Amino acid sequence: MTPGRDRFMQRKLLFVISLVTVAVVACSGGQDKSAVRPEERLVIADRLQGEGKCSKAIIEYEQLLSEFPAQSVAERAEFSLASCRMEIGEYDLAVRDFEDFIDSYPGSELVDNAMYMIALSYIEQAPRPERDQTERVKALSELILLLREYPETDLKQDAEQLVAECRSTLAEKEYLSGDLYLKLGYYRSARIYFDSVLKEYGDTPWAQQALLGKGIALVGEGKLSEARLAYEELLRDYPESPAGDQAARRLKELRGAIESQTETSSSE
Repeated sequence: MTPGRDRFMQRKLLFVISLVTVAVVACSGGQDKSAVRPEERLVIADRLQGEGKCSKAIIEYEQLLSEFPAQSVAERAEFSLASCRMEIGEYDLAVRDFEDFIDSYPGSELVDNAMYMIALSYIEQAPRPERDQTERVKALSELILLLREYPETDLKQDAEQLVAECRSTLAEKEYLSGDLYLKLGYYRSARIYFDSVLKEYGDTPWAQQALLGKGIALVGEGKLSEARLAYEELLRDYPESPAGDQAARRLKELRGAIESQTETSSSE
């Protein structure tokens, strides 16, 4: 569980305490649940969720929303229902319910939390970097929207961290595609992917690897002068990195090849 999700759960608990002030006795004994007030049913559902019985809590939240859709507790119930979905791994349903919550209560103080949890739900469904990253792209879009619409949210630091992680993974996806083409000898296709990393994700750790890959691809294309520029840029921007060490060795070899090429051209 991410630090942001921990913080979200703590905030949710405080919100519950502040809103639910009914007598706990209403939740005990052999009382007929059909006769309880909406506030009391909310306490029952929250208690079940707190005990980790989310499947049972979902039933209570759904019944509350069905019986008392216009009550003040409906806002809380709908949000908690979505969070329960997420806790038991029903991520698609969690996204749907959080989106419904935002549509129903656009002025709620929990909208920023709902947006954050939507992003987390997408991330939980995202596969490894080499596979399709549609879910992570959706998560990134949701996080960027969250930071733009709620710049003062107390989840700002966690959201920014997730943005960086998403961008790094998307950069890795592009790099791995380029590296595959490089190994197959499709140098131009490889370079296109490496350039994509440098253009879209130049602030991620994958930029240095992309620069190295671009230099290698350019050598493969016979574009030695352009390859030299790529290696020199890598050495300038990442002098102490492992990629920079490789670039230094390749640049030394490349300069020798360029000199030989120049001498051959002059003799002709």
